[in-house]
Amino acid sequence: MTDENRLDRIEALIESNARAIEALSDASAEGKRDRANLYRAMADLAHSQANLHQAQANSQASLHEAQANFYQAQAGFYQRLEEMDERQEQFERQQNERQERFERQQADIVEILKILTQQNRQQN
Repeated sequence: MTDENRLDRIEALIESNARAIEALSDASAEGKRDRANLYRAMADLAHSQANLHQAQANSQASLHEAQANFYQAQAGFYQRLEEMDERQEQFERQQNERQERFERQQADIVEILKILTQQNRQQN
């Protein structure tokens, strides 16, 4: 082989190596870009998950608050029912007392009428 042929081969080999190095460099840069995009996407996903969990926590807190309010209202309802029962019992006691008083008054009136009737008969 001549020196010129050797130089041509070396030059071709250098150009081939340069193209291979450039291709590897491009592939490396593309890999870096892909990893950066992937890391960005993973970070976005992590933020989205954090936001989702926060929203769920807020929803659960709202739900728990609503449940607590419901149970408070329910407790108030049962307290009012108890008060109404007590008032009903009191009303029934008062009604019974009035009924007994009325019956005694009626009995007194009947006795008075009997006495008046007897007096009236005696005078006649």
